[in-house]
Amino acid sequence: MMADVRMKFNFLLNDIARNLSRDNLESLKFFCKDQIGKRKLENIDSGIKLFQQLEELNLLSPEDTSTLAVLLEKIQRPDLRNKLSVFQEEENGNPQLPVSEVGADTGRLGIAFDIICNGIGRDWRMLARKLGHNDALLQQIEYKHPRNMREQIMQALIDWQKMKGKEANVDTLITALRNCKLNLVADSVEDRM
Repeated sequence: MMADVRMKFNFLLNDIARNLSRDNLESLKFFCKDQIGKRKLENIDSGIKLFQQLEELNLLSPEDTSTLAVLLEKIQRPDLRNKLSVFQEEENGNPQLPVSEVGADTGRLGIAFDIICNGIGRDWRMLARKLGHNDALLQQIEYKHPRNMREQIMQALIDWQKMKGKEANVDTLITALRNCKLNLVADSVEDRM
């Protein structure tokens, strides 16, 4: 059983490391300079090597991910922080609900997502920022779906829903749309609701 947890943890660390940009890695190294000596930090050129160093210093383990969680917060990567939270909840016997069960407003959100995807166009980044996404996450979304703007918009909305959980609702989306001066799209969402 412990081997399974260790394997899942290693997969998680590998996934997080692959999703770190060069700037993210440099920021993580900067925040680790007090725990890891300067000489060792100079030899770290990947997220995996950084995580291995944190494990050697007993600052990271399947049972204690708090140090990594704080680091991911500091570099403003809530998407990766969320992956860590899901792992912790699953290993503590509190599995995270699938997105479809996150909140009572999920059905309405799905309709709103479709309307937004069909009506927002190139202004999706402005909406995503208003919903709390940072530029690193937006670049990651664009990288994953380079020629499919509709999929970029949908991914940004799904990430927002995962990040907010039960707090994600249609009213928040409408407010964000209006704050971005996307009143026609906001009106379309309101009309359907």
